[in-house]
Amino acid sequence: MSLRVMFLAGALMSFSCHADSVWQPIATHATMLAMVLFINLVFLGSLYVLAITKGKRHRALLETQVQEAQIDFLTQVLNRRGFERRITDKRYLKGYILIVDIDDFKRINDQYGHHSGDLILQEVTARLKEALREEDMIARFGGEEFVIYAALQNKHSAQELSCRLVSAISANKYPLPGADEPLSVTISVGVASVLDSLNVSDVTSRKGVLSSAFKIADSNLYKAKRLGKNQSVMN
Repeated sequence: MSLRVMFLAGALMSFSCHADSVWQPIATHATMLAMVLFINLVFLGSLYVLAITKGKRHRALLETQVQEAQIDFLTQVLNRRGFERRITDKRYLKGYILIVDIDDFKRINDQYGHHSGDLILQEVTARLKEALREEDMIARFGGEEFVIYAALQNKHSAQELSCRLVSAISANKYPLPGADEPLSVTISVGVASVLDSLNVSDVTSRKGVLSSAFKIADSNLYKAKRLGKNQSVMN
């Protein structure tokens, strides 16, 4: 009986040792596999975060590019495209369009150079913005021409604003590199009421209404030029 017990005990010990030798490689392999899976998960997670971050940066870049496409680089106000995109909103059907043109700007460029001309454009823009209200919209349409939309209720307020713009520019002197003394600069302004610009062919189109107002303001601008410049004209 004791011999049988000893035999069984020996067999169990032998099996136990054999089992350890079998399971140990399996356990080691399982541990390595878990580590590989963990590393892969970390790697995939990093790729996901990177993709999200890159996507946000790309969207921000696109938004910046769209914004820059609507801003005049030199003066940092709206350009024509930006102005036209915003002005088509129906809330802009009431108010006044003002077209501003710097008098004798070509002479400034010819006499003092285009760099000086750019400085004048920046200074004039700053003075115009100071004279406007926060809710008014200003854009540089090209060259020395600016367009302003002001949500004013009556002609008196529009005339008052246009005169304030004229005075804001003429009241200042503009120093230029190489010039013996600061330069005097003036503007001419043409004004038109959006609502007063309506006619039968315009009422079906918001764009037509604004186009008609622009034509009247532009005509008034040239009247101001013919009358001697440095003034505003409205019907």
